[in-house]
Order: sequence, then structure tokens, then C-alpha cells
Amino acid sequence: MGAVQVGRGAERPAGIGRAARRAALLAALVLCLAGCVSRPVLELYGATISSAGPAGVGLDLYLQVNNQNFFDVQIRDVRVGVILAERYRLPPLQFNPDQWLAAKAATLVRVPVVVPWTLVAPLLATSAGSEEVSYRVSGLADVTAVRLLGLQRNDYPVDEEGSVSRAALLAAAMRGVPLGR
Repeated sequence: MGAVQVGRGAERPAGIGRAARRAALLAALVLCLAGCVSRPVLELYGATISSAGPAGVGLDLYLQVNNQNFFDVQIRDVRVGVILAERYRLPPLQFNPDQWLAAKAATLVRVPVVVPWTLVAPLLATSAGSEEVSYRVSGLADVTAVRLLGLQRNDYPVDEEGSVSRAALLAAAMRGVPLGR
């Protein structure tokens, strides 16, 4: 690359002005992206009963997350509460999926939940006569936008409702009913 005369005989590499413009453009892009991250759209995809163990019945909720941004977004940390049948609040749930959502695509994110044994019988009694048990998941999620730059945004709201099969919950409870000590 050649040199360019600047002022009183001083020389400067020819690419310096271009590099400064690129840096300014990149800084403007970073500032825009930090304020222009579109909230991914969450939709309840489904729920399955996954297990029955000493702590209770395992329930996997699946959220379909539609990333409408032109860049990838990572879900780092999720802090949610789950309410079953509009009255049974589960212990707060915090987990770190560390899952990247591809740009302009939908991705399934698994949310593992355990229904404690102390709630299984009241929940089944409350839902008698119904084929489904309703639930609501609400809380916050932290995300990172753009892999290369690592822009972080915290406390995206999550608030979704759905239902799971009562028969599947009952079957899992029957398989894993804890016996007296």
C-alpha cells in the first residue's frame, strides 16, 4: 500500500481513513443492534411427561422460539415460574439452556419441570373429568445477540399458557408413586 502526503511533509498509510470509517461503521452497527434486537416470539409447542422419580413427575415443556432477527440469538439463562391448573404453583425454575437460535428460524427449547409428589394427588383430583391439565409459564430470559460481538440483553419477558394430558400425568404418577418409608 502506498503512502499519502498529509500536511507538512508527514506521511500516513493510505488505508488509515478507510480503517477509521470501518471502525465508525462497526460502532454504529453495534449501537443499533444493541437497541434493535427484536424480541424472539415464543409459542408453546407442546409438553410431555418425561419421567417419575423420587422428587416427583418430570414434565418437559417445549417452547418454539421464532427468532425474527437477521442474526443469531442465544438464550443464556431462564428464570420462570409454573402454575398448574390455575392454582398449583411449582417451585421457581432457573436453568441455563445456552442454546443458539438461528437467524430467521424457529427452534425448540426444552423447559424441564418437576411436579412434586405433594402436588400430584391434588392436581389429579382438581382435574378429574378433564382430559387436560392447564399450565402457565411466566418469568424472564437473558439473551445474547450476534455471536461475533456478544451483545447481551437481559430480562426478556416470558408468559405462555398450555396444557398437558391428564392421562399421561396419571400414568407417570402410577409408574413412580413413592412407597411409604
